[in-house]
Amino acid sequence: MLMRRLIPFAALALAGCAHPPPPAIEVRTERVEIPVPVPCIKASDVPAVPPRVGDKLTGDARSDADLLAADALRLRSALDQALALISGCVER
Repeated sequence: MLMRRLIPFAALALAGCAHPPPPAIEVRTERVEIPVPVPCIKASDVPAVPPRVGDKLTGDARSDADLLAADALRLRSALDQALALISGCVER
């Protein structure tokens, strides 16, 4: 009689130890496009910085104006070269 009473408890105890099957592992390969920055100009193509003329100023307005005008032309030329280089890198 005691065995008949223990059988349901033993069955319940063993059923409590049962685990569901582990989830299935799915292995798949997906291709994801990630934009990567790429330099569009070479470092050797970048124009050199024009020399500074601040230490060449003498205090004479006429000679300093000529010196600054020539420097402005050099700076403008360097800017034009830089703009020509980077214009190809700009998204449109």
